[in-house]
Amino acid sequence: MSADFLSNFMRAALSISGAERGVACDVEPSIVDLYNIEQSDVLSDKFPGLEIVRQALATGEPILTNNAVNDLSQAPVTNTNYSNLRVIVVIPLAPIGAIYLDQLIRKGIFPKEMVARLGELGAYAISNGLLNASDSELVALYENV
Repeated sequence: MSADFLSNFMRAALSISGAERGVACDVEPSIVDLYNIEQSDVLSDKFPGLEIVRQALATGEPILTNNAVNDLSQAPVTNTNYSNLRVIVVIPLAPIGAIYLDQLIRKGIFPKEMVARLGELGAYAISNGLLNASDSELVALYENV
């Protein structure tokens, strides 16, 4: 049931945000579902997503970042050019897992208000036993709350 919720929440968040790619992870974090990205890419050393998911799970707070260099000692591994710059958001869904979303920066950034509302939607759904909600039901809940 938790895996289905994570998958449905990821698809709802993709619909709401317009993100290009998504990954649903449990608390390990292990990949539960993917959208528009290959598992081999997610497991690559060059993909920052799982480390950001770990950080979001540890803090319990959404993370809004990018895949640019944050630590110059990591530049050979993480450096990216503008055409590959991605805006990243990770939304923890305690105690079940987290959702990773990203898109090329040329599509724009994820508004902080939307990220906060998605976090609130996840918390509301989990605390109110809505783990069987479909992605369309979660989108409707987001739009009506």
